Amino acid sequence: MLSAMLVSAIVPQGYCQAPDSIKIRKTNPTGALFRSAVVPGWGQFYNRKYIKAVIFAGGQGWLANGIYHDWKNADRHEKNFKNAFDDPVYQAAEFAKFEDARDSRNLKMWIMAAAIFYSMFDAYVDAQLSDFDQTDNAFEVYIGPGEMNDFEVSFTFYIQ
Repeated sequence: MLSAMLVSAIVPQGYCQAPDSIKIRKTNPTGALFRSAVVPGWGQFYNRKYIKAVIFAGGQGWLANGIYHDWKNADRHEKNFKNAFDDPVYQAAEFAKFEDARDSRNLKMWIMAAAIFYSMFDAYVDAQLSDFDQTDNAFEVYIGPGEMNDFEVSFTFYIQ
């Protein structure tokens, strides 16, 4: 009792917070979901998952670029197919290229829809679990410098 009063008298009150009173930033799950729906990777960036944000933004950007180019190729081959009345071989080749470009575009659009849904779901779940205690007390791993300028790897397992 005396030591607690002595510590509180010496240390200012701002430094004597109980561990359960420390605030952990809780992100809004709905906000993360809608951010991820509007801009690829924004929901992950909001949740401070920067590597995921770059992966989602890059992947969805790559898909959008592929959809754009396949759409242009499909339009070009469709025009060539419709305007080639005199050469049936050229017309058949252009129709096959049109179908390939159209199918590739449609596949990428389905993958993009799935990626957007997955990105939204991932951002929502990460925001829900933002204040979850992620420490694992079952084991510890240390990788780093040792005592005599060597490399040390140690595994410590706790059996309860």
